[in-house]
Amino acid sequence: MKKGIQILLILFTMVITSCSNDNEENDNDTSPGPSGFVWRENLVDAPINYANSAYFTAAFNTLIAKDANNVTLFEINLTAASPGTYTIDNSSVFFTYTGVNPMYVATGGQVVITSNANGKLSGTFEAFRSGTGLTRIYGSFTDVVIQ
Repeated sequence: MKKGIQILLILFTMVITSCSNDNEENDNDTSPGPSGFVWRENLVDAPINYANSAYFTAAFNTLIAKDANNVTLFEINLTAASPGTYTIDNSSVFFTYTGVNPMYVATGGQVVITSNANGKLSGTFEAFRSGTGLTRIYGSFTDVVIQ
């Protein structure tokens, strides 16, 4: 009996000392660093993808994100650039992603502009569609230059 308790204590000590005390931050955040455009595909905790560049065209109320070859990945057409929530409805607010084949066209979701200040736009988005393959896109844009 005494030997069994000793073994349990040794195992317990090994488990306790091998546990890491790292307090890793939640990686569900889709916020980029100081500026940029990021997104996750299908799951809110999927790997983060980064656009090489992004800008907002005030003339058309359109957020554009491009890859390293300057090819448009995202085109998000809004009705304004004011802070607020914009519902993706394919009538007045459109969301397209060309990073998959066939092109992803959202049927619902929302874009939330949290800030429009000093010539820069920030916010988040969640877009969805039914079917197979890519059905949801989660992301954010921070300090995207308004042109």
